[in-house]
Amino acid sequence: MGSRILRWTILIGVALTVFACKGYKQIPEETLVDIFKDMYELNAYLDKHPVRGARDSIDLYEPLLAEYGYTTEDFTRTLTEATRRKSFRLTDIVDGAIAKMEMEREGIDRELRIVERIDSTALAYSTRELLRDSLITIRSMADSASMRLVVPLDGQYGRIGIDYYYTLDSLDRNDNLQNRHALYTAEGRTRGSAVQRLYKGNRRLYTTTLPCSEDAVELEITFGNYPDRPKRMHLTIDSLVVTCQPPLSQAYELLSYTYRYRLMIGDREYKTFYYDEENSRPLRFPSPLLPPQCDSLVER
Repeated sequence: MGSRILRWTILIGVALTVFACKGYKQIPEETLVDIFKDMYELNAYLDKHPVRGARDSIDLYEPLLAEYGYTTEDFTRTLTEATRRKSFRLTDIVDGAIAKMEMEREGIDRELRIVERIDSTALAYSTRELLRDSLITIRSMADSASMRLVVPLDGQYGRIGIDYYYTLDSLDRNDNLQNRHALYTAEGRTRGSAVQRLYKGNRRLYTTTLPCSEDAVELEITFGNYPDRPKRMHLTIDSLVVTCQPPLSQAYELLSYTYRYRLMIGDREYKTFYYDEENSRPLRFPSPLLPPQCDSLVER
């Protein structure tokens, strides 16, 4: 920020040297604050998207000034005359512009946090659990049925979530073991996969997500991927959960059309996100801008 303010100071210094004898429109100080704010934002944009030619010329801001109904002549003459007054301080204008930018940024941050809360609520209500298994033990080839799980998707698409803990005990004498997760179409084509290398020792958490297209019909999970003639086996899987999270647009529909909720934060209704019917119920949840008062995310 310091280098930008320095460049501004040089820019204003150049502007103050420009003086014409013809008349001009004086710009009020409160409008100067807004102009400086927009100039600062334009400067930040130009830092990322450089423009050839007059990089710091006052003419670069001519279209911006025109939006306020002023010219570069009005701007430079106003600053020239203002600096002759003892009560005028250019730093006050710059500080006011920065303060306005910070207020705008805070406002945008608030709205983004609210939208994120709405998104997470819609996804939480629409996520389906496809499989849950508390304990899978693999100790010999007799447990081969537990080594491979097939989860039908039944038309589900979006993101498939796979979460579990695994423990590969030191008693297991096989090397380079892996767990594999893959999505398949009806024709046997792979639509997404993830491979996890297994490490011996303490119980470990594993979590992954796979993007699921509409033509994927099943999820296959293979634990261990043991060879045909394995040595001593000792793998444990626990707390396995497979979920399907739909696309966000479908999550909104499920929340509003299926549950007939209208989303509210405080007393404000977010009409973009609910099905407007007289018998719809308010779904109230705490503002993300306030510290939580309880553990519950949603208050029905």
